[in-house]
Amino acid sequence: MNDPNASYIRRIELDDILELQKVARGVSMEITQLDAGTFEVDVAQLKVRNVLASLITPNRRLRLHGKLKYLTFSFLGSVDGQSKWHGRGIHEYDVVAANPGADFDLVTSPGAEAICISTMGNADVILRNLGGPVFATKIAATNQPIPCHPATLQKFRAWLAARFTELGPQAEIPETQAREIEAEFLRRLAACIRAGKSSGTGRQPSARRFSAVQRVEEHLLHDLAFPQTVDDLCSVAGTSRRTLEYAFSDYFGTSPKKFVKALRLNAARNDLLRGHTDSSQVVEIASGWGFSHMGQFAADYRHLFGETPSDTLRRL
Repeated sequence: MNDPNASYIRRIELDDILELQKVARGVSMEITQLDAGTFEVDVAQLKVRNVLASLITPNRRLRLHGKLKYLTFSFLGSVDGQSKWHGRGIHEYDVVAANPGADFDLVTSPGAEAICISTMGNADVILRNLGGPVFATKIAATNQPIPCHPATLQKFRAWLAARFTELGPQAEIPETQAREIEAEFLRRLAACIRAGKSSGTGRQPSARRFSAVQRVEEHLLHDLAFPQTVDDLCSVAGTSRRTLEYAFSDYFGTSPKKFVKALRLNAARNDLLRGHTDSSQVVEIASGWGFSHMGQFAADYRHLFGETPSDTLRRL
């Protein structure tokens, strides 16, 4: 199944965020674990010619942020209001879309199944033709969730679930069958996007809070290891502490302080997973990401990931 032109179905269970990043095709993505506990995710993928559908069910709250190579759609099974697309709440019958080269910025709820669909090559062209002018208008402004028609979306989900069931857990799909599934897939996807309302009705983040979050995140990523207080971040954002707290709660579902700590701990974990089985690396990597107290680093690390830094090294 290493052939990029192959059609297949597969199911995998992962306990490593770096491995999850690898299975995403056409995505340059950073994935950050935002809540505490051991990470696990079930992934089922169906690829038929130029369409790739991934059913992803993580047990932790994740932030996925990056650039896309292909036109991509995501449906989330969560209705608790915690899932966010560019800081905007996602509802039960919403789809989020990102055009090639656009920013992908998604926060998922723990345990919520996400269906991510990428269309490549001529599948992108066929989908846009099937969708027509209504489809084109809706995916032009992809920083907001797109409401779908409930009955149409339910039928699409049921059809997709049936394909995963009938094709089995892992198999290659013959070209004739793949061609038929791809055609029906694109027809149903276009109908989902086309049939809904033109804009969402949910609560949207204020422009001021949205800008504050963006300024702070750009500032942090410029030098993530440099120690900074929440007051320092307020100065960068040009807002009060309360406004910044509300902004981060709206966008990420967590506080600025916890978000910064999660970014640093995830960065340290990724370095540990790429390293060698040498315990001296723990101190070196932790220090490199701004952690000066090794005991506190180890405790925070274990709280977030459910294992010690040494446990992570032993994975290698």
